[in-house]
Order: sequence, then structure tokens, then C-alpha cells
Amino acid sequence: MRRLLIVLILMVLLIGVVYSKTQITLYTSVPKDIVTEVVKSFQEKNPDIEVIFWRSGTSKVMAKILAEMKTGGLKADVIWTAEPSYFLWLKEKGVLMKYVSPEAKNIPDIFKDKDGYFIGTRVMSIIIAYNTDLMKKEQVPRRWEDILKYAADAATTSPLYSGSNLVWVYTMVKLYGWDFFEKLRDGGISILSSNTTTGKELANGSYKLAFILDYTVRKLKVKGSHVDVMYPEENNVLIWSPIAIVNTTQNPEAAKKFVDFVLSKEGQKILVNYGQLIPVRGDVQMPVGVPSLDELLKRSYKIDWNDLKKKSDEIKDTFADIFE
Repeated sequence: MRRLLIVLILMVLLIGVVYSKTQITLYTSVPKDIVTEVVKSFQEKNPDIEVIFWRSGTSKVMAKILAEMKTGGLKADVIWTAEPSYFLWLKEKGVLMKYVSPEAKNIPDIFKDKDGYFIGTRVMSIIIAYNTDLMKKEQVPRRWEDILKYAADAATTSPLYSGSNLVWVYTMVKLYGWDFFEKLRDGGISILSSNTTTGKELANGSYKLAFILDYTVRKLKVKGSHVDVMYPEENNVLIWSPIAIVNTTQNPEAAKKFVDFVLSKEGQKILVNYGQLIPVRGDVQMPVGVPSLDELLKRSYKIDWNDLKKKSDEIKDTFADIFE
């Protein structure tokens, strides 16, 4: 009887521990395998915090957030998606909580909101990817204007689904105008639904070239696919992916700890090792074969994120009209 009583007491204590966990919810467009590893490592270091995440493409995350804003408030505690212009919109709508992580001192100012409402976690780039069985490195175009003659053998991802490709379309329009996309359409470029799909189609030989996120291609290459990355000689499209805390969170300290972990050296190493992503910290080694962050920044187009915020809907509508 005494032994049974002890077991019952231990069970009650265990149940108490389980239910005493603080729970936070993350809405994210970060690929599932990467965010799963980040959450797993965070929870190992913080066993008293449980992170529930909802993951989809950027456009679907944005739609979910907008719907919740209209019907009683956001259910997320933390938001982590593709690019800064959307976070400028969230900030403008009063959705975000101001928080300057102690890890922010290790991150360049270019990847921070000037008022402290969001901060970059990873750096991505839309690049010229190629199938190494179908094209030799010396044949691959090195400037954006040179891709037009390869349109029939190329694919990219629709900006209607991909926040990162929205940035690429914005940049190309700024550089070359909408004629650039009309020429790509007339040349026969394929528009696909996600960077993952575009990468897989490139890897299986459906296309010689693709204009997609760099880490998508690096992950395929690491797994043995015959693909590689070409960073343009100029006007590289560099995108930083912010994270922010929602101001209605009931667990701000837990949310802060999660943000701190993602920005920490340990968190950044996970993004590199599991996602082939470029870190925002200079003290974390870059993925193999990637130019230094300083070099990429020097070769990058200077994106006006506020201008992109204002023109996002117009860009999507015009793109849809061209490729309908």
C-alpha cells in the first residue's frame, strides 16, 4: 500500500510538471525540417517551455495572420517569416512587441529594425541555379539580363506564394521594368508554386536553370543532386528573414527566450548545419562554397523595404496579369 501511495504521488507530481510548462505558438514560413530542429534544440535547453509551431508558405502565413487580426486577435506569440517589408506592415499595424535581444549586439545593424520591433535571423538570396548535368559552369549566365535567352529552359517560383520571390520580382522590375517579365513569359519560362518544387524540378532535369533561394539548392546538392549555385556578379538579391514577438502574447518571457535562442551562436549554427542557411552572425561559419557576407552585401541591390511594403499588392497583381 505504501509503495502504491508513493507511485501515485510521483504520478501526480509528474503530471504537475507536465502541465506547468509554458507554451508559446510560432507562426513561420521556415522549412519544416529546419524549424523542427530549432524547436527541438530550444526545448532541450528550456524543458519548461513548449513551442507549438504552425508552418506554411509565406503567403499562407500572412493570410492566417490577417484573418486572425480581423476575427479577435492573433493566436501566435512569435512570427518568423521571409522578409522585412511584411514586418514593417505588422509594425505599422501595431501588432509587434518591441524587444531588443541581448544577442542583437552580435548582429549587423542592416539586419535590425531601427526601432527594435524585429530582427534578422537568416540571410537568403535568390540566385541563378543550374543542373550540372545539363549546363557547364562556364555556360551559366552571370548577370540577370543574360537569363532571358534561357527562358524556355528555366523555372522560377511565383511571388503570389513565395515572399522571397516577391523580393526578386520587385528587384528585377526596379532594374529592368515589367518588360523583363514579359520577355521571360514570351520566352517560355515556367512559373511554379514553391521553391521546394522548383528545386526538385531542376534536380530531376526538367530545367537547366532556376531562379530560386540559394539554400534550397545547397540542400539538394548536399543530398547528392547534380545542382549548383551561381551568385550574380552584381545586383544580388539578398533577403533577411526577421523574427518578432506579438504584443498580445501571454508569455513574453518565454517568447523572448525563443528569439534569443534563434539569434544565439548555437541557434545560428543549427540554421547553417541543418538548413544550409547564411547566418546573420559573423562568428558563425558560412555554408561551404558561399561568399563572405561582406562580399555578398557589396554585390547586392539595395532594396527599399518600405517601398516594397507599399507596392507588394501591385507587384503581385501585375505579375498575375502577365502570367495568367
